Formats: sequence, structure tokens, C-alpha cells
Amino acid sequence: MKKKQNIFVLAIKNLDACIACVTLSLCVILVNVNIIMRYILKSPIHGSEEIVTSLFVWTVFIGSAYAHRKHAHLGVDILVNLFSDKYKKVIKDIMFVIEFVILIMVTVISAQYCYHLIINSRGAVKILLTDTLRLPKWWTGIAVPLGMGLSVIYSIVDVLQNRLHIIKKSDDEEESVISQGGAY
Repeated sequence: MKKKQNIFVLAIKNLDACIACVTLSLCVILVNVNIIMRYILKSPIHGSEEIVTSLFVWTVFIGSAYAHRKHAHLGVDILVNLFSDKYKKVIKDIMFVIEFVILIMVTVISAQYCYHLIINSRGAVKILLTDTLRLPKWWTGIAVPLGMGLSVIYSIVDVLQNRLHIIKKSDDEEESVISQGGAY
């Protein structure tokens, strides 16, 4: 029973990774099945492009939040490495502030976009639908503010843990940082 509970807790803690994994897997499966259906059976899956596009958007933005949490985004630090340790810290702090402001801006703008996919300019509910399957467009669009919003939250947690040391890391996080080669 304890092992099942641990798997459930681990899945919840890594919900962003689970969502990105499932959406990417479904995307790959659907594309390959559609290829087989189109070229071998001469009968493509109707609307599969819309579904794959939506799954891919979810994969990118929720996966981006996961990468942000794990400090796995690529960075070019050639310029930063030219400076002494004293200036490196200042430059990293400036980069963090710029990154944080951009994440907040993208979150707000994408949330407004999703709002306008549901509510028209006169304030009436008019949900925009996709062309082929007639699915609500907000379902795809909501992945952007969710992913960017998660990145904002992860940035705040990172500051509180690694810079201000207000929140203490759990043993699992410490082991994860050590296995990944250090903190960011």
C-alpha cells in the first residue's frame, strides 16, 4: 500500500512531467497511426492535425514549465563566465529579474488571449471553435498561461529556496540536484 501511495505522490509532484509525457506520446502515436492510415489504407484520420497541434502545444508549454523547474533549459553563459564571481552573481540576478518579468508578461497576455477565445469584444460568451472538429480553441490556448504560470511559480520557489533560503529543500530535491550536477 505504501508503494502505491508513494507512486501517487510522486505522480502528483511531477504532474507537469506526466502531462508532457502523455501528450507527447499521444502526439507521436496519432501521427504514426495517421501516416499508416493515409498511405497504406488510403483513409486518413479526420481532424488529426488539429488534435496533434493541440497536444503539441500542451507538450511544449507544460514541458517548458517542467524544464524550468528542473533547471534544464539551455543557457549561453559565455559572457557571464568572463566576469569574476562577484559580478556573476549580479548578472545572474539581473537575468533572473528579466526572465521573471517576461514570464509574467507572457502569462498575462496569454491568459487574456484565452479569455478572448471565450468572451467576445461585447462581453458575451462566444466560444471560438476549431475549423474541422469544432472543438473549443481555448482548450489548446490554455496550455500557454498554465505552462508560463507554472514557470512563474517555479521561479518564485527557486528564489525562496536557493537565494533567500526561506524554504528548505526536501531530501528528494537535494538528491535530484546532486544527481544533476549541482544547483543553478
